[in-house]
Amino acid sequence: MKTTFKNIALLFLTTIALASCTPEAQTTTAALKNVAPENGKSFSADEASQPISFRWTPLVPKPQTVIYRLKVWQLMQGQNSAEAMRTNPPIVTKDVDNITQTTVAGIYTGPCRPPYLCDYVWSVEAITINNGTITTTVISNPTAFFF
Repeated sequence: MKTTFKNIALLFLTTIALASCTPEAQTTTAALKNVAPENGKSFSADEASQPISFRWTPLVPKPQTVIYRLKVWQLMQGQNSAEAMRTNPPIVTKDVDNITQTTVAGIYTGPCRPPYLCDYVWSVEAITINNGTITTTVISNPTAFFF
């Protein structure tokens, strides 16, 4: 009986020791955060006619391959950001590989007339790819800007 108990105890302690030494698989721990344009940014008429730079934080730890998909929606009268994202088609959809910024021209197309507002919302989706298979999709919180 003593030998069996010793073997079980030894097996238990070995399992604990191995588990504490085995590295865990890396997981995405940091969410995407929109950096620029910041929430509530109001662009002047001169700025509105220029390309708009979008920046966000990267996924951490950095995956081997990541595609960041920027989407921009224009709000209509009576909509909030969530409603616009849910019901309106994006006016911009742009994919960039392994970088956390891009520039988009032509967002502001002239005076905003009802039902379209000069209010916009943007978000970034990170798509990680492992051996040709999509493994992770993370979406940033929406950020609003205005012209």
